[in-house]
Amino acid sequence: MNDALLETLRQQVAAGGSLTDALAGAAGGDPALALLSQMLTRREQALEQELETQAEGERLEAQRQREDERLREEARAREERQRQDLRRARLERLRWRLGELEGELAAAQTRLDDLALALGACPDCWGEDPGCRLCRGRGGPGFLRPDPAAFGRWIVPVLPDGSALSPAGGAASGPAPVATPPGGYVGAEPSPTPERTRT
Repeated sequence: MNDALLETLRQQVAAGGSLTDALAGAAGGDPALALLSQMLTRREQALEQELETQAEGERLEAQRQREDERLREEARAREERQRQDLRRARLERLRWRLGELEGELAAAQTRLDDLALALGACPDCWGEDPGCRLCRGRGGPGFLRPDPAAFGRWIVPVLPDGSALSPAGGAASGPAPVATPPGGYVGAEPSPTPERTRT
């Protein structure tokens, strides 16, 4: 390849043309240059194909990564919804149990108050609290007049037959006999009673 041909190729490439086109234009009837031009053309096409394949692979990889990230986001959102559903279910069970316990407590308090009426005890503390505003710690059983109806419900059923007395101290009459327990009092005001000995 002479200097004139090299200069021609250099000028065409500098002008913005490709080396393949420059060789094709300068080959003329030279078989060697024509063969070189064909080889360069095939090499250039192969490089372009390789670049296109690489670009397509990068595009597919980016698409795959976006799809994977979308699936991960959906999985995280699904797990979060499941956790929230579990929390709501647990909270609902706790609320239900709380309501159940509140009902049981109210029923037990009602029975305890009724038993206090039957025994003539302070319904607030049963004589256990010296600071009680109702009895100042003196309201154990027998501190107040027993309530006849409550006494009949709670006490009379456990007394031996024939021993039931009315809370007023008289003999029982009628279908629901009641009795005044030891230490009970009958009157308008309660009399002070000694502190109970705690065991």
